[in-house]
Amino acid sequence: MPRPDSIDLWFPLGEVLVVAEHTMAATAHSRCPYADDATPTAPSLIWTKNDGTYLWSNAIPRQPRDPSDPDSDPRVVHALGWGPGTGPPAIGSTPVGGDDFHEHIDITETHTGGHTLIGLIREYSTDNGSLVITAMPGRFEISLTTTGPRAASRRRPRR
Repeated sequence: MPRPDSIDLWFPLGEVLVVAEHTMAATAHSRCPYADDATPTAPSLIWTKNDGTYLWSNAIPRQPRDPSDPDSDPRVVHALGWGPGTGPPAIGSTPVGGDDFHEHIDITETHTGGHTLIGLIREYSTDNGSLVITAMPGRFEISLTTTGPRAASRRRPRR
């Protein structure tokens, strides 16, 4: 099956905001998503691909999925349509690729126009927006929007 040149992964900002605020409130952050590695690092969302694709906090301690059980799996926000059970081969046939990965996305870094990702997440979440990760071979881009996902999350190949 041919792979498209890009795929848009849509994350509901209301859910992303909860995870991002947990990240911002923490005093320590992990470089390694499965260990309490206290090596200093920036507050980040971790974009992970394994059983589906999702975002979660790099805060220490982790944000539990079940607040009444601090040992529960971490709280995650799956991309729309790419929840559990959509691992290889489904997502592996897209530009996200077949190998599992973790990518840290610094939410405090200042971007063009003086905006930080956490500031934009806060702003766009008030309008029920979406965070969109556009994955392309070897790279990705992040955008925010107040419109809903397109009917198909795949883009036409770029020329």
